[in-house]
Amino acid sequence: MTPPEGHRKDAGGGRGGSTPGRRAGGRGGPRQQGSSREESPSKLNVPGASGEPVGRERARRRPDAPPRTKVDPDPKGPPRPPLPEDEEPQLPKGGIREIERALGKGSKSRDVALCLSIGSQAIAEGRPDVAVEVLSWARHEAPRLASIREAYGIALYHEERWADAMSELQAYRRMTDRHDQNHVIADCLRALGRGLEQVASAAEPLVSDAQAPEDRRAEAAIVWAAALADEGDVGAGRAVLRRFLERPRSGDAEHDLRVRYLAADLAERARDDDDAQRQLELIAAVDSGFLDVAERLEGLEHRRG
Repeated sequence: MTPPEGHRKDAGGGRGGSTPGRRAGGRGGPRQQGSSREESPSKLNVPGASGEPVGRERARRRPDAPPRTKVDPDPKGPPRPPLPEDEEPQLPKGGIREIERALGKGSKSRDVALCLSIGSQAIAEGRPDVAVEVLSWARHEAPRLASIREAYGIALYHEERWADAMSELQAYRRMTDRHDQNHVIADCLRALGRGLEQVASAAEPLVSDAQAPEDRRAEAAIVWAAALADEGDVGAGRAVLRRFLERPRSGDAEHDLRVRYLAADLAERARDDDDAQRQLELIAAVDSGFLDVAERLEGLEHRRG
């Protein structure tokens, strides 16, 4: 099961995952402001807007990446988070029914549903710390609920806990036989320094799935292409991006611009300035302020005399 249909906003603030000042193929971006952990438990309110966790490509490996940790080192599990007593989970009826089928009707079902609702919105608002707090308890109470495993995995991903996030999302994939979070799994593999073959085996099924969400296909293509380029095969990386951009539904959405940006970057690395300029001009025609496109176009023109 995917996260509830009522949650359909990108977990980082904008569908497609681009953040001004952050290059496509680069890891991370400015985190959105939010309440701190030390604030009152009443700040963990039920979300008032919809938002589905969607992973973001975090391409470059970092030597200071957090070490692997166990998700639930305490067999008793994490403590129940301080949940608001006067709020109800904002989930679609189907999501509530799934939780009640697994746990039965009662306070535990209500609390788990509330954790999923709060956790999903916390990810959407750039507060994965809050999401991890509530979803770790929900995961311990309902480990066989795919929607919980998925949301918890995305929260861990945004906390840059790559191994833990991958474990949760692989469990989600086994439970549902879906690969719609493979872009995040592939990025975790890359961040952990796993081989290109493993990254490609996770990314390729999603890139090739014409029925999958377009923004997720784009992120998978970005991770795969960047991994290929890192291994020195810039041409193969360009081919992955070209295949995505030439799909029938190609358009001017933000995720298309992100793919074009990396395509321009790889074209420059291949000394193909004509294609680099073409990709950057296509981006500028849609959004002249996208990342540093204007500066890069100026640099290309200057270099070419």
